[in-house]
Parts: sequence; structure tokens; C-alpha cells
Amino acid sequence: MLNHKRISIVLLTLLLDICTSSANAQQLIENTTVQTAIPADISVSTGPATSAVQALVTSARLYADVQAPGITAEEKQRRTVLKENISTILDLHEMARLILARNWEKQKPADREKYAALLTVLVEKIGYPQIEKFFNGPIELIYTGERPLEAGKASVFTAIAYKDEDQKLSTEFQLYQTGKGWRIYDVITDGESLLLIYRNQHSGIIKEKGFPHLIKLMEKKLNEAK
Repeated sequence: MLNHKRISIVLLTLLLDICTSSANAQQLIENTTVQTAIPADISVSTGPATSAVQALVTSARLYADVQAPGITAEEKQRRTVLKENISTILDLHEMARLILARNWEKQKPADREKYAALLTVLVEKIGYPQIEKFFNGPIELIYTGERPLEAGKASVFTAIAYKDEDQKLSTEFQLYQTGKGWRIYDVITDGESLLLIYRNQHSGIIKEKGFPHLIKLMEKKLNEAK
């Protein structure tokens, strides 16, 4: 059985098991550890990047399925706004580009956009409900600091404390600044990077069976989720 740490990592990184068994997906996570110790020189004050993360968490806690049967038009509109709020802050298109890395430039523009669109819909369909459950669970999210990075980027550091046991996880949200505000492009939880998990999985598929096969797997996963 997965412990709280492993469950939180899976949920926060929105891991979509597109092509592997649960055991292999677990191994992917184990092999994508990065250094995420909170730097000693971070600011304990909150800034605009922290405000963006807080807005994401607030919308995630209120999220509900837009396509749920029986809801009123007013409720559907409210849920649509919340979904758009999450998607505005969590930049899934930029994450798609970073996940493919060198493979992004190797694809035709139409194929890149198809991949980005599929990733976006999959995360929205499968990941968003899981985020809602996680942030509404028995946890306390503590904002521990913010640190500017090069090229208009920043890291927001948080600690996730479980209310029912003595356990705390560190989470780093990495963001970049746009003309419309700060957007998240990676989430690292206790050393587990969202981008690296996806990149290892998807680059492995492309190397073994090609980019068209990855698209087919994603389309299959989306059809199963409907």
C-alpha cells in the first residue's frame, strides 16, 4: 500500500499512467529524484509568485466536474470559471514543450499542438479531480518562502503537513512571469519533478516506438477516461 508521501507525490504531479503498469509508473517516480532542499537564502515573505500558487490552491479546492449531470447552467458556469482559473495558472502548454524537450523541435507544428492539446485535456480530465481531493484532504499547506530565479522565474516553497500523523513534505512550485501574471511550469515534491516524470515516460515511448505511438496511447487514455 502506498504511504501518504507516495500518494501525495502521485497526485501533485498529476502522473498519468499512459503506457506503463502501476509498478513501472512507480519505478519512474523513484528514478526522477532531483535536489529540492529549501535554500537558506529564500525570502520568508510572500510575493506575486506565491499569490499565484495560493490562487491555484484556492481554485483547486473548489473545483468540481463541469460535465457532471444534473447541474444548473449557473453552477456549470461557476465550475467552468474555476477550471479556467486553474488552467490559467498551471501552464500545461509550456509544460508540454518542456516535457518533450529536444523532441519538441523534431515534430511538425501541428503535431506539437496535438500533443499539447492531448496532455492538457488528460490533465484536466484526470488530474484536476485528484488535485481537488488532495487539497481538501487532511493536510495543511504552509508557505515557507519565495526565491527569484534567473530569466524572470521564481520558486515558491511550501510544506505539506498531515494532520493525522507526524509527517511533512516539501514542495517547490516553479513559475515564470508573463504579461498576464505568474504561471507554473513544474512542481517538485520531496525531490520528485513533474516534468522529469513525464519526460522520462514520454521520451522512452518515443525512443522505442516513435512519436505517433505516444499520441495513440494518449488518445486511448482519453477515450477510456470519457
